[in-house]
Amino acid sequence: MQFYDAKSPDDMGLNPSEVINLIKTKWDEIHSNTNVFRYKIANEEKRFVNNKYYLQLNPNRGVKRRTPEQMENISQPFDKNKFNFCKVSKDEVMFHFKQEKDSYHTVLINASPINKYHSLLCPFLEDCLPQIITKDSLMLAVKFMLMAENRDIRLGYNSLLAMASVNHLHFHIFIVENDLPVETVKCIQVKGPLYRFENIYPIPAFCFEIGSVGTKIDDVYKLLEYFLHKNIAHNMFLTRGNSVASNNEVLRILIWPRTSCLHIKQFDVFNIACCELSGWLPVYNEETFIKLKEEDIESELRKWKIDDFDKLCEDLKALY
Repeated sequence: MQFYDAKSPDDMGLNPSEVINLIKTKWDEIHSNTNVFRYKIANEEKRFVNNKYYLQLNPNRGVKRRTPEQMENISQPFDKNKFNFCKVSKDEVMFHFKQEKDSYHTVLINASPINKYHSLLCPFLEDCLPQIITKDSLMLAVKFMLMAENRDIRLGYNSLLAMASVNHLHFHIFIVENDLPVETVKCIQVKGPLYRFENIYPIPAFCFEIGSVGTKIDDVYKLLEYFLHKNIAHNMFLTRGNSVASNNEVLRILIWPRTSCLHIKQFDVFNIACCELSGWLPVYNEETFIKLKEEDIESELRKWKIDDFDKLCEDLKALY
């Protein structure tokens, strides 16, 4: 990958190992010197619930973010007349990069950040792709994670009907210093490279790992394609965590099939998207932030569990 520390992709290239520092430097610069953020991030209140779930108070996101777009289907076409990332201010652009003959990819600030350094990875931005993961964009996300070599970085993806608010292909970039519960949840094999969480976690997920079991991108993409064809809303989270077979650290790719959210999403307490599914919950209400208990969190997570997950596992065996 070739990185460009500038608004223009024609400027100076950077070493990929510098990308995390580049994100932090550019984000801080834009946060301090411009007014493109809808609110500033400062003095975040945080706490753990039973040393498991990580809560973060962010009341501004609940009231100041752009109104989310109404989605009707997980495979809606891109609409140039609606909000998309080609319309953002040039001040929101952090940097560009490319892989050999690829089109340029762009990293933007998230103008309504969940936490400090919350950014957006927009593959092939000018191609105006809808919010549907392609094989090339999945490969890009995995390479981005492996290249970063930093335990704190995570990538998240929300499909349409799974809390995506913009129908323009993007991943969320998060830098979080805390461990998250999904990084150590034990998994059991479904078939081949496909694993699932043990039932101890309140909402089931599929798990692939990059590192010790030789999972190919094709194996992961096969599952995403299945969900697309079956119109199953889904969230994805890429993070470093325990191997399914040992305590060795690998890259975990976690994918949740989930109940669709068919209405404009804006909940008073918190949404259930890729962050929340991982056990990291940005909370919008201070009273809830103080009082929220483990059983409350797990009850809300269970509401979004897909019907008959066990049957889905049996059906997926035919893919592997």
